[in-house]
Amino acid sequence: MPFVSRDCEGCKKYSKVGISDLPKAIVCEICSNPWGEIKSSFAFEQCPFCPCRQFYVQKDFNQGLGCLIMLIGIILVPKTFGLSLPVFALLDWLLYRKVKPVVVCYRCGSEFRGFSIPLDLKPFLHHIGMKYDKYR
Repeated sequence: MPFVSRDCEGCKKYSKVGISDLPKAIVCEICSNPWGEIKSSFAFEQCPFCPCRQFYVQKDFNQGLGCLIMLIGIILVPKTFGLSLPVFALLDWLLYRKVKPVVVCYRCGSEFRGFSIPLDLKPFLHHIGMKYDKYR
């Protein structure tokens, strides 16, 4: 089942809403603030919650967890004579490969999980992200 996650403008909390059928009006599960509507023709041409037409794809992987794995590997370097780094890097890479991708709106930061992802979407590009920094 697809999910939409974002910071709600009403209650200022991160909320995750499941979408069972389209079209569907999306409301915050915490405060019932209306976010917008996702139509059945939704194909990442325009965000349903803001006027943005640009999205990026990233792995739905906790970056803090990835950094923690590598930090543990770095701490163990003196005791393992450097062998911990490739082992922990391999562990990090294996976890990263198992995680599914998520599509994110550059402007409002809405995350779309479980949708079919167009092949033309690219990973995060900093020069585009800087353009939308003022909106976040």
